[in-house]
Parts: sequence; structure tokens; C-alpha cells
Amino acid sequence: NMKKALLVGNNYPGTKAELKGCINDVWIMREILTSVKGFDESDITILIDTDDSYMQPTGENIRNEFSKLCENAEPGDYIMFHFSGHGTQVPCFSEDDHKNECLVPTDMNLISDDDLREIADKCKPGVNLTFVSDCCHSGGMLDHTEVLIEGDKTKDPDSAPPEFQSRELPIENVAQMLSQMLGKHISPSGVRGALSEKYGAAASKYAANMYKNFTGNALSKDQAKQLTGFMTGMFKKLGVDGDAQGAPAHTSSSGSEKVAATRPTVSEDIGVLITGCQGHETSADVRSDGTAYGALTKNIQKALEQNPGANYYEIVLLAREGLAEGGFTQNPCLECSEANSRLPFICPSV
Repeated sequence: NMKKALLVGNNYPGTKAELKGCINDVWIMREILTSVKGFDESDITILIDTDDSYMQPTGENIRNEFSKLCENAEPGDYIMFHFSGHGTQVPCFSEDDHKNECLVPTDMNLISDDDLREIADKCKPGVNLTFVSDCCHSGGMLDHTEVLIEGDKTKDPDSAPPEFQSRELPIENVAQMLSQMLGKHISPSGVRGALSEKYGAAASKYAANMYKNFTGNALSKDQAKQLTGFMTGMFKKLGVDGDAQGAPAHTSSSGSEKVAATRPTVSEDIGVLITGCQGHETSADVRSDGTAYGALTKNIQKALEQNPGANYYEIVLLAREGLAEGGFTQNPCLECSEANSRLPFICPSV
């Protein structure tokens, strides 16, 4: 059976969002895949933003590579997507909390949880997909009904953690960085329109999906700009200011129901998601002993050193124990079916 992986590291060099440990996470995971799990290096695609000789982890590149990974896999194959970088939340009306959890690529072309579910659902039945998200707000990104491990750790942190930085990029910071790119002020409520203006068809779907729900057709670049600008203006008139407070509940109009009903879903049997933290928490970008890394990724490595053949459930429990011993309060979660939780992490070890 085929084994393929997509490893993405975003350090955002030279920006206000800069992190230190995400590229090292890629090397840690590559070592796990090749030394413990029997992957060939030629079957590992790496996207990092600190070396121009690698494909850059832009929003468009990440979505394209993840799509290829899922579409090309056959039943029985093992595929893995590891993302290391910032996470954020964008106001929306199609989710219960009025927020879309998003991955933050190096170019700020956000990837929403809806995008990830739509891509993951391209997997054929029987494909073994592992998704490790070492970023903030990563809980629920595949939106499976079953979450096998969640909530706070039963064990309190044993000590103060080493120096670390949060892997959360508040939507206000995303807006500031898009403002610099576009040369004009972008408010948090204008992020969706700014993404459409900056990236056109390469932007995450967002408001374009609303149009498609009613017409069955995709938006052109010009239509996307016009629609997102119009919707942003309407939201402002309604008093929606970007933090989703005061967002109206779904009405009984066919429009709002259509938007909610067509949100992408993933089969319960497809995909295992391991998150760096719960949806409302932050994940740590750690600096320790002269190196930097993601707290989740490092503790997955330590867990495999203790038990190379561990299943998903055991890996997450061991990682939680390691985080508690290291002084970290974040709570990794395991989102998958009960049956999948008992399978070996990623694939059987060699």
C-alpha cells in the first residue's frame, strides 16, 4: 500500500506573526515517518517558508497539495497531513459559534475548516488519513461526531513551561497584515473581502459559497469581489463588527438554511484528527535548550520513543502526559471513530 505525506511548516519570517519552531516540526515529523513508519523521503512533500528551494506554504499550494494527496489515494493507502503554524478564527454565520477555524498559511490566504472537510471528503472509502494540526483553534476541523479524547487533562502541569509563544494569530492581526499587503485599511470584518480581492479564485471559498448555493455556479473573480464587498457593507450596516458578537441567528429563510445545509462534511470513517489543543485554546511554539518546536509535535515524538507501535488513542494520552510534565496547559484532542482510534498511529511501524 502507498504511504504519502504532506508536511507544512510556517515560520512567517520577517513578519509580526513570526514563529520559530514550525520548520523544526517538519523535520521532526519527517524523521518519524522515515525512521519509525517506513515512508520513503520521495513520498514526503514538504512546504516551508524559510527556504526558497522548497515549495512555499501558501494557501493555494497547501490546498492543492492536500487535494492531490486525498484524491490520488486508493483504499488501503496511508496518507498524512501535518500542519505547523498559526491558527485563527474568522466570523461567519454558518457555524454554531459564528466562527470558522482557519489555518494560517505564510501568505495569509486562510484555509477554513470547511475547505479542509471538503478536501478530506475526496478520500475514497478505505483510505487511512491522518491529520495532525499543531496550531491554535484546531479542535473540530474535521467536525466528526465522535471526539474520543477532549476536555482538560486530569493531570495538572508539573512545572512552569519553558519560554514559548502562542500559535494563535488573532483575526485583528490577520487584518493588519492584509492591510499592509493591499496598501489600505482592512478591518477584521473585512478580512473575507480582502482575501477575495488579494487572491481571487485562489482564495478560500467563504462568500463565494453563498453565491454557489443559490445559482449552482462558481463566482468569477470580479463577481467574488463585488459580492464580498457588498456583503461586508451589509454586515457593517447590521452592526456586525468582526468579532461575531451580536451575529443574528439563522432565520427560517431558505437562504440561510441553504448556506448552513451545504457546509462540507466528512464521513465518520474517513480521517483521524489530532489537534494541538481544544478549539478555544492556544498551542505553544516552544524555545528550549537553543532550539524551537511545537509542543504537540515534540511530545508525539517522545510518545513514539516510549511506544513505537502506539495507536492513536495511546499517542494522544502519552502526548498529554508529556505536556503536563513539561508545564503546558494545552489539551490535545483526538477526533475520529472509535474503531479508527485503535489503529496504529499513521500506519504500522516498521
